[in-house]
Amino acid sequence: MIFGRHSVLKRGCSTWDPNAVPRGEFESRLAATRKAMAERQLDALVIYGDNYSFADLCYLTNYFPKVRGGIVVVPRDGALALLLNIGSRDIPFAKTLTWVDDIRASNQVGGAGAELIKEKGLAKARIGLVDSGRGFPLPQLEEMKRGLPEVQWIEADALLEPMRLKKTALEVNALREAGRVLHAVAEGAKKFIKPGRKEYEIVADIDRLARDAGAEDIRILAGEKRLQPPSFKQTAAVGDHWALHLAVQHERYWAEAGRTYILSSDAKLQAAYRKAQDIVAGMAAQLRPGNAVAAIDKIAQRQLGEFYAAATVYGLGNGLGLNQWEAPFLNESDAREAGARSVGAKELAENMAVALRVAFESEGKLILFGDSFLVTASGPTSLLGK
Repeated sequence: MIFGRHSVLKRGCSTWDPNAVPRGEFESRLAATRKAMAERQLDALVIYGDNYSFADLCYLTNYFPKVRGGIVVVPRDGALALLLNIGSRDIPFAKTLTWVDDIRASNQVGGAGAELIKEKGLAKARIGLVDSGRGFPLPQLEEMKRGLPEVQWIEADALLEPMRLKKTALEVNALREAGRVLHAVAEGAKKFIKPGRKEYEIVADIDRLARDAGAEDIRILAGEKRLQPPSFKQTAAVGDHWALHLAVQHERYWAEAGRTYILSSDAKLQAAYRKAQDIVAGMAAQLRPGNAVAAIDKIAQRQLGEFYAAATVYGLGNGLGLNQWEAPFLNESDAREAGARSVGAKELAENMAVALRVAFESEGKLILFGDSFLVTASGPTSLLGK
């Protein structure tokens, strides 16, 4: 899979536009969640999220941690409560990012979480624990459980996944906005990528361009022969070719793209890049409701031929949304590598979002192309608006 270094601190634009994603959207999600809780006889959920894996927490609250993590307590009835590992002075800002009124601060989420759950009258409840990113610090989790000896804890990581697979109309709009920002960044990068420039200089320019465009976060991997994360040690100068993977988070939602910038008239490299684009187009042609997810992988295998094994090193695709890597995954191997318990869905459905990519070597250089798509009845639609 294609993984970039995640941010220790999310330092991009952080806002919430209630006109774009109103409170009613979250209330609808909460109603569906509570229905699922009732079916599983759960009295409450405790959902953990941090600045690396925040999708489940954000799905119900719109809040995403900029640093460290936190939980939301979701009772079957009554108000939600957010307990965040932030300072009390940060609560006013946190309230600008969520519709949840009850926000509390503590650097001891485990112990404070146990007290919050008791306050909600859930000391003897059956509680589902959602930590799909497996980021809840073990000492804090154990402290919370010790403080609630009569609670029956139920693993509930998969509870929200079916709801998150098919995007609502408002989520589709958010994904398109992320794609719009990403397209602007990928196009704007052309003026920075020039022979002789240092790689770290170009990465810094692209990062600034994304932040100026309103990105909450960005992932950059680049190189001539393989994709590497940004580093001040990347002092190599760009030659006549540069492969670039970009992923942008905007208003919580991710979009991804892969581009190869060929800075010469090398006909073989240009032909290889066209081949990569054609292969992605062939894979994307399978993105129709009812088609098997595995068919995408089979198309790639047939068209890539001898390059297939090398291409799978970076992964050929996955779902995306509030998480850069989420269901549906093309195969079990990719799902495991991303930390998921399963591929998530074996059949495509309307309004699933999928990132597809192809990377292989030509003339000793890496060729990369990728795009983000929406599954629709009329065929795939690029989220980048091309």
